Amino acid sequence: MRIFMLSLTLFALAMAREPYEYGRYTSYYGEQDVSVVKIQEDLYIGKEIANVDVKTLKGKVSLKEFISNKPTALLFAYYTCDTVCPITAQNLYKASKSLSKEYRYVILSFDERDNLETMKSFMLKNFGTTDMPENWLVGVLSKEDIRNLTQSVGYKFYYIDKDKIFIHPNVTIFISPDGKVMRYLYGPFLKEKDINLAFIDAQREKPSINNLVDLVVLACYRYDHARSRYVIDPTLIFAGLGIFGLFSTLSLAYFYSRHKKEVHQ
Repeated sequence: MRIFMLSLTLFALAMAREPYEYGRYTSYYGEQDVSVVKIQEDLYIGKEIANVDVKTLKGKVSLKEFISNKPTALLFAYYTCDTVCPITAQNLYKASKSLSKEYRYVILSFDERDNLETMKSFMLKNFGTTDMPENWLVGVLSKEDIRNLTQSVGYKFYYIDKDKIFIHPNVTIFISPDGKVMRYLYGPFLKEKDINLAFIDAQREKPSINNLVDLVVLACYRYDHARSRYVIDPTLIFAGLGIFGLFSTLSLAYFYSRHKKEVHQ
């Protein structure tokens, strides 16, 4: 009897969580444990991403070659998703039209079942075209490259067989020009300002003459992890108020001294 109960327990556990990929397992009972896919940012910030071959409608492209010393936004999605993935991709595409053409954008599927046809359908539905701008890369990866790339940035996901959906982080990962993870921004509706600042942030290790002004602007902000956005640095506000107060005091003292001298004369 004990052997039977033990066998039954082991079978139930195996069916509940059947691991078959890095950071990914199939759930047959429909539970949604979001904590499982939480990214441990401290372990990956500053780490170099894996180089992979991306399959596109125009052929294979090396991810590192596409980045080509430019700050890059990387978004993982699965192309049969009809909820948050399309919304995030659309918002990023819309924001990119107002930002520097020097920035790079990459959308890759973490679903090994995706192919060029599902990718094409995703592009037409969300971008209205398959002819993307030169600074955009949309593609699919082999099973091995999915594992290597997601593992290098701490991205995890799992599949709920009952609901036919993936549970995964809704995050845009910003990569430095030399291919290192620099920032994670969460949510489908990223503001254009935050996207731009994250791109600037991604270049802080190797500033160029072209982005020195941007880095000065970035110095006025700090990244708020709780809200996944950039906010005005409060120390600068207090410093500004202090300088304003000092200037006001000196001005009042000057005018008072001048007025007193005129009255005396």
